[in-house]
Amino acid sequence: MTLAFRARRFAAPFLFALVTVGCGSDDDAADEGAQLQQEVVQSYAALVSSSYADALKTAKALDTSVVAFLDDPTEDSFRDAKDAWIASRNPYSDTEAFRFYQGPIDNDTDDDIEDGPEGRINSWPLDEAFIDYVVDGEGEVVVGGIVNDDANYPTLDADSLSAANAVESETSVSTGYHAIEFLLWGQDLSATGPGERPYTDYVVGEGGTAENQARRADYLRAVSQLLVDDLTTVNDAWADGAANYREYFLGLPPKEALGKILLGMGSLAGAELSHERLEVAFENKEQEDEHSCFSDNTLEDLEHNAKSVQNALLGRNAKVSGPGVVDLIEAKDAALAQELRDGIQEAIDEIDEVKKLGVPFDQAILGDDDSEARQHLAAAIQALKTFAENLVEGAQAIDIELKFDE
Repeated sequence: MTLAFRARRFAAPFLFALVTVGCGSDDDAADEGAQLQQEVVQSYAALVSSSYADALKTAKALDTSVVAFLDDPTEDSFRDAKDAWIASRNPYSDTEAFRFYQGPIDNDTDDDIEDGPEGRINSWPLDEAFIDYVVDGEGEVVVGGIVNDDANYPTLDADSLSAANAVESETSVSTGYHAIEFLLWGQDLSATGPGERPYTDYVVGEGGTAENQARRADYLRAVSQLLVDDLTTVNDAWADGAANYREYFLGLPPKEALGKILLGMGSLAGAELSHERLEVAFENKEQEDEHSCFSDNTLEDLEHNAKSVQNALLGRNAKVSGPGVVDLIEAKDAALAQELRDGIQEAIDEIDEVKKLGVPFDQAILGDDDSEARQHLAAAIQALKTFAENLVEGAQAIDIELKFDE
């Protein structure tokens, strides 16, 4: 099943990496540099494979918990399903630096920039009313959405929900982590905590709340399994020992592969993370602009996105240890390499400082600019922007030119 998607786009993305190859006079040094380049590319492929394997493993655990809840909806099984969603979210957030270069997550083909499963996996922001009932600004329940529209959506399965995803608008999101999140938590109407959807929204018969409990269950069951299916596709594309995208990637000229690595890191750290996911919400002070608004997991999303960039920079995570692009840059400019290491760590640390305050992201963005939370968020935004700028210089140091699409 091949479906186009319309994921939220960032404002000023790294559009491409233009590779230029310099010439050196020291043959031994050139051979040593070429060897390190190949090791970095191989380490990156192992890192990507490991990361998607973790994301898939936890998505399967989420699906198991969702099925258990739907088969026997209780307060305890509902809490287990929500806990499983939280547990699955960080591993996926750790993969997001592997996007933006027409790899398996974004594209199935080189000539279609909007092809591949990412839009079904992680699209946002999400219009809650497109999926289910909502409470309006007057506190009134408005019954609507796909769950309550059996005329236009008589069958709720992977095909019908995929076909509906982001078709009416970019916020008419019907699948992925955030659709599952909304179906579990409901709207976040609280200033101090996440959404409070009752488990009884899935109880058919006596004790049930809302309408169309069975259809709501069918919806949740379908999108949970679809998430596993889509992550399986991406995981298989990066698996070792197969005729797949990983084999193709490792067969590229090393500098072309390095260009893709840098492109993914820079695109996430720069326009996507610093601007779309942080700065927009910071400036607007709007809950609707936060990433995981229903569960209040946004700060974890942001921190693990930054860690994804760090992992790609260093070429390692908890399971994979190898050289990273920073080692290539260090061979040319040790001071710049250290700035890159320090810069992404600063972004992670600033987000972590907000977490330590014990307030969710939708509350941290409020208040005056001199509030402690907003000061840390502003510092994180600037650290990410500076990192992206320094990464362009780092790429130049190893004869790779990154250009922005202005």
